[in-house]
Amino acid sequence: MGRSSGGAFDGAITSAYGSSGKEEPFGPNVSDRPRRRTMDDPPSYYNSYWNRSYSNNQRSWSTERDQRRGEGTPAKSGFFVVFAFFSFFVSLWMIFGLYGTQELEMGMFYSRVTKANSFFVKEIKVQNLRDKGPVARSFSTRPELGSSYPEKKTIDDYVIEKRSHKRHTYWLNKGSTLELSCTLQDPSKGSLIVAIVKGEDGFQDWKGDPANPTAALRWRRISDKGSLSFKVEEDDDYCVVFGNLNSIKLTISIDLQLSYVVYSTEKADSVCSSQITDTCHFPLSLGHTSYVLLTSPIVDLHGVDIWKIKLSYVPRWITYIFCWGLVAAGLLFTMAFEFRQNGSQATVTQEVTPLVSEDAAQFPAASAPVDYSMQTDENNSGTAGIPENQLCTLCLDAPKNSFFDPCGHRCTCYSCGLRIQRGDSNRCPICRQTIRTVRRIYDA
Repeated sequence: MGRSSGGAFDGAITSAYGSSGKEEPFGPNVSDRPRRRTMDDPPSYYNSYWNRSYSNNQRSWSTERDQRRGEGTPAKSGFFVVFAFFSFFVSLWMIFGLYGTQELEMGMFYSRVTKANSFFVKEIKVQNLRDKGPVARSFSTRPELGSSYPEKKTIDDYVIEKRSHKRHTYWLNKGSTLELSCTLQDPSKGSLIVAIVKGEDGFQDWKGDPANPTAALRWRRISDKGSLSFKVEEDDDYCVVFGNLNSIKLTISIDLQLSYVVYSTEKADSVCSSQITDTCHFPLSLGHTSYVLLTSPIVDLHGVDIWKIKLSYVPRWITYIFCWGLVAAGLLFTMAFEFRQNGSQATVTQEVTPLVSEDAAQFPAASAPVDYSMQTDENNSGTAGIPENQLCTLCLDAPKNSFFDPCGHRCTCYSCGLRIQRGDSNRCPICRQTIRTVRRIYDA
């Protein structure tokens, strides 16, 4: 016999060059006329500046490459954090969901197999909450389906209130059958919806749209007489529901025939009866899967046809602690690796010393106006004796006495550099980077 219930329906880029935009000589006694270097002279500013500029550029590009390589580390760390949270919530679902405590109502011919993984469960506990009668048995292998027991029920004058429903729930194993026929006592009052649904989720789906035939395993609208039949293919709870969508109550007669297929109780490893004790304990050996068979009496005991038990699983906490420890260790290792990567990147970055401050980069100094005719006369008067590779690449009449900020390339005289800066292109002829300002070089 099943359980019955009812209810109502609801309705600047920062530059790495130059310390300021101000032009200053390197010493008080600087000659306006360049002279030829001799072997005894110290290295010129041209060579020293170019070497420093090239070295700084190389370190800057190296730092950028290292930073790009390190961009994947935060992504890996973030993925591991998400995985850690996911693992934690999965473990909570296993403790309180999959292996959570259940209160079961058992009708006559109740035969249900439950299993647990010994890796996560230490013990299965069955506690009787009401009348004596249920029996629990443990198996090392899944028991086989055995005999079938028929049951027939007839209910006359079964009343279903207006815009409400009633249901009867039965635990049925594979191979069980259900046949239902019902008759409306007054067909003129309206039609009745009869359906068979699977489990609580199936019932909630049907309750949300009782007039939808696809919301049930079997569905029929009855105006006078009607019947339904169903054969079970999977062990589960099955509900027979009656829905009255009319604004007046309906009275029906029901004939219900059930054939229960129960599991064989042979080859049980242990037996625990509620007649002897109210609580049964079934310890699980690590590495083995155990099955517990819950059965109810097949005969009427003093007019009792419904029993209630509590099924609970004792967690194997050492497994969860070990898994949480592995996740925590992996997370700490990832964070430590990321911290070390960031530290090495910071060390490489400190090797690059910018020649322009952030303020100077954001507010570059404007170059002073220059008299091009005066500059040309000065340059022409001092080109004698200067190697060709140190002459301006544009005019070839003056030495390379300027460089471009921020790229640092030295390839033109000061006058030609200003012309490039103030022209339409405003880009370095070597690297094509935008020129912010042109700075003059005074060679000793």
